Amino acid sequence: MRELLASPVKLLGFAAATFGALLLVVFTFEGWVRYGTDIFLSSVQNGIAWCF
Repeated sequence: MRELLASPVKLLGFAAATFGALLLVVFTFEGWVRYGTDIFLSSVQNGIAWCF
């Protein structure tokens, strides 16, 4: 962790990667909230709802 904080460029890269991962999680969750029911019902129709 000390090496990460030693360089502002590394810290900026780490912050950008963390922000990108956070955006990915937020958009995935938002998509699941919006389309989760459709995904589940489609899985039920195809017979693969057991994995949920």
